[in-house]
Amino acid sequence: MTERRGRFSILGVLLGAFFITSVLGVGLALHLGLDTAYDNTRNLWITMTHADLEDAQDAMRDRIKRMQRRNIWVAREVAHGDLSPDNVAIWDNTLAALVTNELDVTAIGLLTPDGHFRGYDPKTDKPLSGKADPEEDIIARSLIAYGPGQSITQFPRWNSLVNQVVISEMIPLFQEGLYVGSLVQLVSLGDFSHDLKTDPTEAGRTPFVIVNDHVIAHPSLSDWHQLHPPKNTGTDDVLGVLPRVDDLADPVLANMGQWQAFDFDDVPSSGGTNGSQASSLETENGYHVIITRKFEESAGLPVLMGMHFDPAVFTREWDRLQLATLIGTAIMVLAVILAILIAHYFTRPLKRFSAATRQLETGILDDLPVLPGSHIIEFNDASRSFNNMAITLRDRERIGRLFGKFLPVAIAQQLLASDDDTGNVQSHQCEASILFVDLVGFTTLSEKIDPQRIVTILNAYFAKATAIIEENGGIITQFQGDAILAVFNAFDEVPGHADAAVRTAVALQKLVHNELFDGEELRCRCGINTGLLVAGNVGAPDRLTFTVHGDAVNSAARLEAKNKELGTRILIASTTFEQLSDPAQARLADEILLRGRSETTAVYTIPIDGID
Repeated sequence: MTERRGRFSILGVLLGAFFITSVLGVGLALHLGLDTAYDNTRNLWITMTHADLEDAQDAMRDRIKRMQRRNIWVAREVAHGDLSPDNVAIWDNTLAALVTNELDVTAIGLLTPDGHFRGYDPKTDKPLSGKADPEEDIIARSLIAYGPGQSITQFPRWNSLVNQVVISEMIPLFQEGLYVGSLVQLVSLGDFSHDLKTDPTEAGRTPFVIVNDHVIAHPSLSDWHQLHPPKNTGTDDVLGVLPRVDDLADPVLANMGQWQAFDFDDVPSSGGTNGSQASSLETENGYHVIITRKFEESAGLPVLMGMHFDPAVFTREWDRLQLATLIGTAIMVLAVILAILIAHYFTRPLKRFSAATRQLETGILDDLPVLPGSHIIEFNDASRSFNNMAITLRDRERIGRLFGKFLPVAIAQQLLASDDDTGNVQSHQCEASILFVDLVGFTTLSEKIDPQRIVTILNAYFAKATAIIEENGGIITQFQGDAILAVFNAFDEVPGHADAAVRTAVALQKLVHNELFDGEELRCRCGINTGLLVAGNVGAPDRLTFTVHGDAVNSAARLEAKNKELGTRILIASTTFEQLSDPAQARLADEILLRGRSETTAVYTIPIDGID
């Protein structure tokens, strides 16, 4: 089976999956969320400012409409003769009553045809009179062309009577078809800009109102007027009393030409249209956002209302989002550490299990570790199952070793692998070579020494003889006293089993010739025969033994006994001689008649250098 490459540890897989699904996902979410949160915050400020400007526009429009309604009412009363400017007492009382609750009106009065102003100041609750500014008189006379009932809003100009820049609402008055003057209502720019409802220091927003390139409302406008009192109050420049956008210390207004418009998600206005415009500007101080809205109710001079945000607004928000990101990153790092610990906790028993199974593959069961239990049910079950399997395998191996001491190893393995508990090995007939080995004079030796030492001598001899037999593929079926019966090719296939049996006999002769066994010198005789035999179990159902049967087996034993008569150490039958790969190694020993045979048979011996 081809080894698959590119394998990964379970810890790496778990951590990799965590990083892909969590770290990358959360990191991407934080990145996108940061940008989205910043944009949403900006749009929220823009939408809020749009609403403020819309409210301010509505308030300004409502204020002008109220002034227009008052003007139209007075003009109608004058035209009908119900109110006469000549009746000073009634006139003054009526004007005062009209603006009693209108504290945002700076002054109301009559601009007479001869250029004088007679009116009322609601803030001081005092009459106000004096010569009108020439441009006011000129404007008033120009309104005659509009005819009766037309109230016109004028933006803005300096008024010397109230000594400030004002917005005026004028309507010509006619009585019996004759022009009798103009009703004038004045609102100071300071009161007018209050409609923006924004504290100049609130959240870094700066409100402003611009006519053309002149500023008529701004937090620093009052300071500017104190430092720059009006010098030009003529008609050449009606806005000459106001600062230009680059006169104030406001870099946003000073760089109006560099504003870049952009789209934003906002709430439609109550009228169903949205007149707000969002722009941006990059200065040395940072990123500014400007929201503007046009107010076109003025005559010929559209008003631009707006607010711009100080970069600190977005810096604070950006810092807050970054702090949230840092906190999220810290939590994510802790989650990674926790994931590593959890992954290590989960993979440790798997690693132990994997190492144990790899050791199991080596077949060395004695050093198999005992896997500890786990709080995880599945891991605990796997550990318990593995430990039980290891115990079973050790017991099986131990039984195999014990069987091997009493049975041929091949037979023991066959019995253990069998699903049949009867212990029966199917008898079968086969051609095999049989080796019968017997010690010479061991009975005499046994009469001379202690029985316990006899066992010691035999065990020493059998241990080395068994090793030689099994090394050459033989299976010992019986130990008969001091004799050994071994077969070659009875269960395990042994190619050249005749050669194997002869090699074993020669090796046994060299063993006993060259070594002592517990200090005793031993000699042995070997008989080898090749032929058909039957291998299988014999005995009662509860007491079985494995053996081989057949004349070939008996002949091997008889050949061993004939060594004594012929003075040889090894005798092999002609059937074995005929299957030797090198027949020259053997020489004819004699023609003998084996017991139970009617004809003589040739037997051969194997000379051994250094022994024979």
